[in-house]
Amino acid sequence: DVIPFERMIHYGMPAVMIAHIVYPACDERAAGFSPFWLQEVLRGELEFKGAIFSDDLSMKGAAVVGNVVDRARASLEAGCDMVLVCNDRPAASQVLDELKVDVKPASNARLLALQGRKGLAGEVLRRDAKWHAAARAVESYSLKESLELDM
Repeated sequence: DVIPFERMIHYGMPAVMIAHIVYPACDERAAGFSPFWLQEVLRGELEFKGAIFSDDLSMKGAAVVGNVVDRARASLEAGCDMVLVCNDRPAASQVLDELKVDVKPASNARLLALQGRKGLAGEVLRRDAKWHAAARAVESYSLKESLELDM
């Protein structure tokens, strides 16, 4: 499961979102709440320098950690730079109102590095021939084909 992340880190991936998945042989905590996965593996072994985003803390998979403020705190303490509360406006407001944290300078620098990346407006993108070629390639992909990794 780590190989795709290792490859993308090597190619300069600027950010990653951590899932609420548990690998009990490694850590009883979900990856997004785990210093083992975020600090030891992602930052340490894989040398990831980019920003780490939590998965949506309003998801049921995150509920094992406590209320949404507890979840946000646990994510930040584990090593996330940004926490997401996506589908529950009252919960997002609760986190903003109740969670008092000092933003770590390293987290701030990683998040600032994401700003200013020039994007394309949707209508401009849809006029681009390369976008259409990529869309056709994705549409033609077959789940029966295997992914070749250079291991």
